[in-house]
Amino acid sequence: MSPLFACSGCGVQIERSVRLYREQKGRLLCSTCKDRLERSAGGSPAPDADESPRPPLAPSS
Repeated sequence: MSPLFACSGCGVQIERSVRLYREQKGRLLCSTCKDRLERSAGGSPAPDADESPRPPLAPSS
């Protein structure tokens, strides 16, 4: 089991390997913060930060 580290962006506890922690010099990001960083670097408009994920669609009859 990998240890838990705090995300450098939001502080949430994430499971990452010690090897990755050392490679990144302790600057680990959760998937949400990483996606936001990539979106902002790409120049595309970022969705609202408070937007919650959409529920799955109901099967059609």
